[in-house]
Amino acid sequence: MILRRLYLYLVSAAALGLLAAGLSLLGATVLLFVFNDPSADSSRAQLAIFTAMTVVAAPVWAVHFWFARRFAMRDPFERASALRRLYLYFACLVTALVATQTLAYALAMALQPVLDNQQGSWLTAAQLGWATLVLVAIFAFHFWTAARDRAAVGEEGASATLRRWYMYIALLSGLLMMLTNTALLLQQSWAQLVVGTSTTAFPKGGVSVSALAFAAGPTIAGAVLWGFHARAIALRHLSDDRHSTLRALAGFIAVANAMVYALFGASQILYYGLARLLGVSDPGGAGTNVLAAVGAPGSLLLVWGVAWFLVSRRLARDAGTQEADRQAGVRRLYTNLAALVSLVVWAIGVGGLLWTLAEQLEAPIIGVQAHDWRDPVSLWVTLLVVGAGVWVAHWRPAPWAADRQSLSRKLYVWAALLGSILAVLGGGVGMLNSLLQQVFSAHPRLNDTNNLDFGHYLAVIVVAAGVGFYHWRVLRADAASRPPRAAVAPAPAAAAVAVVATPSAAKEAAPAAETLGPHARRYMLIVTDATDDDVHQALAELPPHASYKLTPTEQTVDGR
Repeated sequence: MILRRLYLYLVSAAALGLLAAGLSLLGATVLLFVFNDPSADSSRAQLAIFTAMTVVAAPVWAVHFWFARRFAMRDPFERASALRRLYLYFACLVTALVATQTLAYALAMALQPVLDNQQGSWLTAAQLGWATLVLVAIFAFHFWTAARDRAAVGEEGASATLRRWYMYIALLSGLLMMLTNTALLLQQSWAQLVVGTSTTAFPKGGVSVSALAFAAGPTIAGAVLWGFHARAIALRHLSDDRHSTLRALAGFIAVANAMVYALFGASQILYYGLARLLGVSDPGGAGTNVLAAVGAPGSLLLVWGVAWFLVSRRLARDAGTQEADRQAGVRRLYTNLAALVSLVVWAIGVGGLLWTLAEQLEAPIIGVQAHDWRDPVSLWVTLLVVGAGVWVAHWRPAPWAADRQSLSRKLYVWAALLGSILAVLGGGVGMLNSLLQQVFSAHPRLNDTNNLDFGHYLAVIVVAAGVGFYHWRVLRADAASRPPRAAVAPAPAAAAVAVVATPSAAKEAAPAAETLGPHARRYMLIVTDATDDDVHQALAELPPHASYKLTPTEQTVDGR
């Protein structure tokens, strides 16, 4: 049975790929003759091979998928099999992603005369449009077939997981594509407004002005991909997916991207502003036209900042009802990763600020000329402010017990300790090296610019030692808050208490539970006809110090 399914769906997938490629390329070649393209006559050999691909692949796919459908209509288990859903959802995912790309470039070609006052290639737009139609037709057929299968026999277990993989990969891809190109579209529009209308893709006035159509096309295509799957999930799958790990993972990947881009945009704007206030004419090589330069970071902050707020609200709503174990693990991983990255950012900012200040203080003492401090101070203060803000927003010194003892928090603390110790070692070597260079020199000089490294590396040591000392205290506090291990009962028979549905068993279990104390009781609860999410939701009201572990089994209490 499994080998038959594997054969039918493997052949169907291979033939479907060949059919999609053949139809798309055949239509693109035919359009060369329709548009009277000069290369049409030299494409007759290609017309033959693409026709052969289509004629051979179409019946092979049709026959094998017809047999697969026939077996599925006879047997509900066949229709609900994971191999059938794998084929259907894989076809949906691939065709959706490829169709999005072809639609993006087709729209870009069609929008060039409108947005950029350039003559677009209508032949290329038509060819890409034809390929999009072929892929959308294949996608629609397989999406409709999967929907009918779900309505007829339901979907759970591996089949539901495969559907989530397809939908949330497509959803995340469309969202990131839409947001990235929306920010690019705003940046290019702002640049053309400030610098002047131009269709060149080369820098003008320190700002690169590019074609708007090639940002608008992917924006629309990404919005279509994201909007379709977001609507499908909201209408049919929201209750099933709200506590799934893949939904949380996709959400936190989107939040992580939004956080990075939004904070980068905010830091660039703050850096430009501080540098100009301190009198720097060309901060970071952005050019003298700062109003035009802030278009890129401003668009990042606006687009990704809004996305950060909205996706974070959606994640909070999902976790507000009831958060499953794996979903909570994804949230902890994101929170501690964001705290670690922001810790590195603000530590670099503090270290760089002290580095610059130490140089300004040490240079007149030893009689050398210090470097200009205004531009680096603007950069270090920006990193300090942005990194510290994100770190404070994500870091909790004493969170809930489950979060405090999680693996991701331990990884964060130990990574911070490791990084601080390595920084202290490197700073110590650099500081001692600057001192010993003069000791071992044949002609030691106090007014040597290399002597400035003493203050530089001293600043690194101070910051790294502070970070390490703080996280060492956090490590000790987390260890002290860890609940003690339960004492082993002297009698093996009293090591566990089984809670069953019979009153007599409950009466017998009560004395044995009392022998273990109020904080060392262990229960075995057997639940039937419920999913993992149902059990998680039922046990959500346990006290913070309690824990449980789900072990699926096929047997009942009586062993049947």
